[in-house]
Amino acid sequence: SAVVCIATSPHPVNAAMPKIVIVGAGCSGMMTAKGLAGKGHDITVVSSTSYFEWAIAGTYSLTHPEELHKAVAGKIDLPKGINVVIGTAVSMVDNQVILQDGQAVPFDALIIATGLDLPLFRPKVGQSWEDRRKEVTEVGNALRKASNVVIGGGGTIAVEFAGDVREVNPSTAITIVCSKDRALPYLNDKYRAKLEKKLNELNIKVLPNEKVEEEEYSITAKELKLSSGKTLPSDCFIPAFTRGFGAGWTGLANGSGKIPVNSYLQCESSKAVFAVGCSTKSVFSAIPKIQDESKTVCTNVLAFLKDAPLKNYVDTMPTAVQPINQKIGHNTFAWLDPDQLPGPPAACFRYCGFPCCPLFICWPLALCGVKICNPFFCGYCCGDPEGKGTMMGLQMLLHNTGILKVKIGTAPDQQQMK
Repeated sequence: SAVVCIATSPHPVNAAMPKIVIVGAGCSGMMTAKGLAGKGHDITVVSSTSYFEWAIAGTYSLTHPEELHKAVAGKIDLPKGINVVIGTAVSMVDNQVILQDGQAVPFDALIIATGLDLPLFRPKVGQSWEDRRKEVTEVGNALRKASNVVIGGGGTIAVEFAGDVREVNPSTAITIVCSKDRALPYLNDKYRAKLEKKLNELNIKVLPNEKVEEEEYSITAKELKLSSGKTLPSDCFIPAFTRGFGAGWTGLANGSGKIPVNSYLQCESSKAVFAVGCSTKSVFSAIPKIQDESKTVCTNVLAFLKDAPLKNYVDTMPTAVQPINQKIGHNTFAWLDPDQLPGPPAACFRYCGFPCCPLFICWPLALCGVKICNPFFCGYCCGDPEGKGTMMGLQMLLHNTGILKVKIGTAPDQQQMK
């Protein structure tokens, strides 16, 4: 069991060069490390893998294993002066993070950035590149040959993935098994109708109010046992639901793996500990939300080490209480929900669709090949932003990390070939 570390002193052990440790090297960890770079501190990032995989490409990579390398950086590439330790954090003792191999990483301030636990769509904790590539290849090949694909979970990943499976296997039977009364239960009536219509067109069935009893993926033919006692035939069973957040090893997390924090994103029970993307303030996983949390934590960690006042976390997108966009596959259909956006962007998406796109902004960028500015990204003027144009715009982020500025497409095997 994890040992809880309670920081008793607000002052750094090494006043000349305070030690900041970030556990996690996904979007939250990388963004936070870059935000702290060059601030005159000893920064160490603990990553359980020696490579970085872009989470947004997860469902696509699983159905297109030959393109997995496009979503991967072969090393954890951070600004000069940031230390990277490859290892799996298992506990905390006396202001030290203890790794699985017994190594102790001391800290004056600790940032937990372990994100969601979403097996298969993201690498397992500590998974080698060879094992990750083999796993994705085996599952991807099986999905293309399967006669019956069962997807566990009714959230945004499950729906997106169901569309990806349909794109690579037009004839397979696809069933989404969800514990709620419908997939994407947070949708309002309008978007619920859109979802049902598109899933019907794609011949993707939803089995509501059920659960598959097993939680591990399977690519062999079997009868899956359901919570009702019924069975469901499957050649491929893919669980597409999260197992909570990944901060349980700290001993500070709640039952869902989140760190309980105050308004400063500071752990309530251990003041030297902060959290990005895995705290009780984390509404859902999205880059704008992570960016806001990361900025707050960077500011407050530096203030904490100076024994200065901390600043409250401010969510710059408070209207976004659920995913802003939803994809069904990566070449089939997508929508954006303007209700989740603040005023000006929401108005743009509602009223600036084709042919009313801003003449001196969108059209020149579209002509230059910027996909997100294609004339149909916002749909039609005064209509909903949805369809192929919206899908094309979102494709720009498939193998592009945007503001994270991580160069992907450089997986270890590609690096070795150079």
